[in-house]
Amino acid sequence: MNKAVFTLSSLLLSSFSAHLFAGETPPKLRLAEVEQMAPTGYRAALTVDPAEDTFTGSIAISLEVQQPTSVIWLNGNKLSIDNASLKTLGNQMQATVLPGGSDFIGLKFSSPVPAGPSILDIGYSGVVHKGSSAGLFSMEDAGNHYLYTQFESTDARDVFPCFDEPSYKVPWQLTLHVPAKVNAVSNTPVVSESKEEPHTFVFKQTKPLPSYLIAFAVGPFDFVDAGTAGKNHFPVRIVTPRGKAGEAKYAAEVTATILTRLEDYFGIPYPYEKSDQMAIPVTFGFGAMENAGMVTYAQTLLLARPDTDTIARQRGYASVAAHELAHQWFGDLVTTAWWNDIWLNEAFATWTSAKILAEWHPEWNTRVNNVGAKLGAENQDSLVSARKIRQPIESKDDISNAFDGITYQKGAAVIGMFESWIGQAEFRKGIQSYLKQYAFKNATAGDFLDAVSSGSGRNVTAAFSTFLNQAGVPLVSMALDCKQGAPTLHLTQKRALPLGSKGSSDEVWQIPVCVRYGTGTAGQSECSLMMQPRADWKLKASSCPAWVEGNSDAVGYYRVNYQPELLDALASGEVDQRMNAPERVDFMGNAEALSSEGDLPAGDALKFVAVFHADPERQVLESSLRLALSVREHLVPAELMPNYQRFLRKNFQAKAHELGWTSKPGEPDEVHLLRPELLRAVATVGGDQELANQAKELTAKWFENHAAISPEMTGAVLGTAAYYGDEKLFEQFVAAYKDTKDRQERQRIMGAMTSFRDPGAIQAGYKVVLSGQIPMIQSAQLLFAGQGQEATRHLAFDFTKAHFDELAAKRPQGGGFDFGSRFPAVGQSYCDAESRSALEDFFAPKVTQFTGGPRALAQTLERVDLCIAERKAQEPSVAAFLATQ
Repeated sequence: MNKAVFTLSSLLLSSFSAHLFAGETPPKLRLAEVEQMAPTGYRAALTVDPAEDTFTGSIAISLEVQQPTSVIWLNGNKLSIDNASLKTLGNQMQATVLPGGSDFIGLKFSSPVPAGPSILDIGYSGVVHKGSSAGLFSMEDAGNHYLYTQFESTDARDVFPCFDEPSYKVPWQLTLHVPAKVNAVSNTPVVSESKEEPHTFVFKQTKPLPSYLIAFAVGPFDFVDAGTAGKNHFPVRIVTPRGKAGEAKYAAEVTATILTRLEDYFGIPYPYEKSDQMAIPVTFGFGAMENAGMVTYAQTLLLARPDTDTIARQRGYASVAAHELAHQWFGDLVTTAWWNDIWLNEAFATWTSAKILAEWHPEWNTRVNNVGAKLGAENQDSLVSARKIRQPIESKDDISNAFDGITYQKGAAVIGMFESWIGQAEFRKGIQSYLKQYAFKNATAGDFLDAVSSGSGRNVTAAFSTFLNQAGVPLVSMALDCKQGAPTLHLTQKRALPLGSKGSSDEVWQIPVCVRYGTGTAGQSECSLMMQPRADWKLKASSCPAWVEGNSDAVGYYRVNYQPELLDALASGEVDQRMNAPERVDFMGNAEALSSEGDLPAGDALKFVAVFHADPERQVLESSLRLALSVREHLVPAELMPNYQRFLRKNFQAKAHELGWTSKPGEPDEVHLLRPELLRAVATVGGDQELANQAKELTAKWFENHAAISPEMTGAVLGTAAYYGDEKLFEQFVAAYKDTKDRQERQRIMGAMTSFRDPGAIQAGYKVVLSGQIPMIQSAQLLFAGQGQEATRHLAFDFTKAHFDELAAKRPQGGGFDFGSRFPAVGQSYCDAESRSALEDFFAPKVTQFTGGPRALAQTLERVDLCIAERKAQEPSVAAFLATQ
């Protein structure tokens, strides 16, 4: 029997001739295009120890073989196969191992495996990852050791030789042998537990699941009862590292409510028998994962000490939990057939999370936050190098790149637009029909669109598909004509492209355009499906409207280029009564985008800051601040920087001083959320020395007693001090980071450490990353510091070039993410041709070694090109505006 170790690591899609299914050449990309068989179930047993670097396992794979074959290919990564045999028709056939490159394990039999059912038994061993958060990885917390898994998208093969593609969705049964005095958790409840050495946990067989949703964890956990949820009163728990149970208070209070609300919306009982929320003590490279029945979260998302918890952290958990728990239906109950439709998981979980939060806590005004997320997606979508929502998957890079703002935020915005167009009740019927029809199965975009169309009674397939299958943001130009009888909107559409873009603007979408118009502050709404490049839309208005809001409720995924008279009318007078808060945020984001496209002078866009800077809604005020800050890095001439700072202070200083650095009794939540962003901006970019000195004084007190600053303000205060600080202060932060074991506090300190402008402090941060003084998995963000100002913009790239091989060797990776793909971002703030050329020359031959690297470099270079063009076109406009300040 041969014994070999093969390094294998991905699952991908490509053509591979069917006649090679029995050959000894491994698949190039995807098992599903090679194998003439499929699993019908798995039974796996693993012996794992948090203190060890390796593990052993055995797996029995029930197969249905469609055609006789002498070779079976499986996915596998860094697995050493000890033995493999197949039982079929009463016979047992031994296998030898074929090398499979970096993705696959081949098992060759001396005679063909007959068609029909069989069982493949494999004994093997594998490795535990350290300094990573993918596959099976180890973590340490307070001297205790833990093991966790993260398998999405292609890392189940690190632990199991298996069919590691989402379409292979079958039941799994898992047994874990672990050391005494530690616990084990998996997707399903424990059906038996042996206290003898080894401590054995036998878990109940799962419902049909793809390999990427299998999960387990081992360690000395604490369990917090979070009640029951849903019609079936299934148990909900928060699972924490030892000694952290007290930090689960908020999660234990709200998680069951979120689950019950999701169940009510979907109209389908929660599909699994329990819902554990598992905290993982990791601070970088991991967010959360929707494993069926056992959702995992970075510890700072899930846990916080009640005495230092913040409103922002609690709302952040509620949002992330609603997203991950929505996946229990969208993603787990119904699973995408392949990664090109991962939007069916991620976009819907993002959209559902926002819907649930808006209904549960309307006072949070999360609808306004949704607009901000949409604007961010539109910015990314304006690049020629942007993905489609439904991008073909042709490489491992494509799988990694699929988990981006296009899939999540653009996808969610497009879903919201069509829900609004169809009607909420009708859209919900379509969703429920889809989930019921494909429960415990796989589905595609076509399946979903068919279900929604039939369930809602309105065919959405053609219109929706124009947004799925082409990249870009539609730009709808609007002009009002009241000279020809009925008021008419003249509409044209094209792809929105920034100044300097090399893309084509010829794309045409089928856009649900919804407008609101009127003569006073009230208005009436109309919607129309724009299917051609041009359209004339006769409104139902009885008289010529005084104003037109071109994206009613800001739910449309398109930008509006208003006729100048319409733009002026919309933004004058009582704007907070004419436009609701989502529309006001969308208006400012739209103005910034039109400036980048050359359709609006940047100086004219800055005039809207004065219109909205004192808005009663927090998110609108924050959007006004972001609009004001949008020009600071590349469009403000150095000689006009004092004017720019006066402009910022004129609009925001009074409110910042009114709030101050310290909260006051009885303040509403919205004030607590506004204060950090507003004061930090005025004190730093705005150059307010009084606020800056106060921050320095508070920071000095904080070093003596961390309670001197409220947790919600710690990051803003320390970041302001860092902005004006030197290398000595940086070293104090490093010491403070090492001294505290509280992960929330560490996160705030690390954020402050990225804010230094002093060259010595910035370079000290780079050295921290390189030396491992703070592990790179925690300190990697320091590598990008210094890019906010011209004097230090080159430092990050220079350092990365000088130490590239060392940094690449230390980089975190796994879980579909490779930090190496982010290295080109050390030059993301460049805005000149020479630097752009140097960036491309250095990284172009290197990024291919990192998953997702080529597209990341392409997008970085494109942004530099766009910055050069925008600076040339818009700097004079900004200069003219600032000359008046």
